[in-house]
Amino acid sequence: MTAVHRVLDANLNRAAEGMRVLEDIARFVLENQDLCSSIKKCRHELRSCTTKITSRDTNGDVGTSVTAPLEESRNTLHDVAAASANRCSEALRVVEEFLKLAKETNTVEGIRYTMYDLSAEVLHGLGAKAKKQWSLCFVMTVDDCVLPWQDTLKQSLVAGCDCVQIREKVINTHDCISHTREVLTIAKTFGAQVIVNDRVDVMLATDADGVHLGEGDMSIRDARKLCGTDFIVGATVHNATVVPTAIAFGADYIGVGAMFASSTKPEVPVAPLGLLKNALAYNHL
Repeated sequence: MTAVHRVLDANLNRAAEGMRVLEDIARFVLENQDLCSSIKKCRHELRSCTTKITSRDTNGDVGTSVTAPLEESRNTLHDVAAASANRCSEALRVVEEFLKLAKETNTVEGIRYTMYDLSAEVLHGLGAKAKKQWSLCFVMTVDDCVLPWQDTLKQSLVAGCDCVQIREKVINTHDCISHTREVLTIAKTFGAQVIVNDRVDVMLATDADGVHLGEGDMSIRDARKLCGTDFIVGATVHNATVVPTAIAFGADYIGVGAMFASSTKPEVPVAPLGLLKNALAYNHL
């Protein structure tokens, strides 16, 4: 038994443990079979390429009782997934370096890079860290307000709306940013979140809480790559086949419909009640 092989054994187990946690999140939380299978494949590849390394000495390991305060603190699924992803990537890097000393066949680099992408997919699939369960969302278009929009907004917030979606289709980017900042100033005094319709760039520029995307807008996957898990990403779906894809790519919530005839989108057919029931079946939305 050598020190090199002990390091390899410890980090192989550490990497595999991190992979297994991510795999189970993909399987049981995200219910994403392809993602789950890809992580499982990496875990098996790691085991198969290092089957000769069995140098465990738990009793003689001086580090088994060493812990850090953050290791005992997990408040959300994001915390669990992020910790497991970090554990996995760090352990794989150690394995990759020490395999060079052990003169073993080294295929770990490819696994490490694959796991970077798969870990990001898990985190993106979990969606935003700061999402809330809203009671009522007020979708606001300035031209539709009978009163000055500021008064209409304040009345909606006083009445209990805890989310405001800014839906402005015809104003330019400069004006949209300015308007969004005004809405944020008012909404934040009531503790409400603000979602920008369509415009990822406006959301990022104003530090709004999130963006809502239609089927013709930027894809959910691309939006999630740009904004990470610090912002909410919502999506509109018009049929049941799109629901699992939207969720797998990281949508925090979905707007289904139209459930009734719409004056803003008269070309969209009224959706069946089954679409709403299908969306409600996903318990982590």
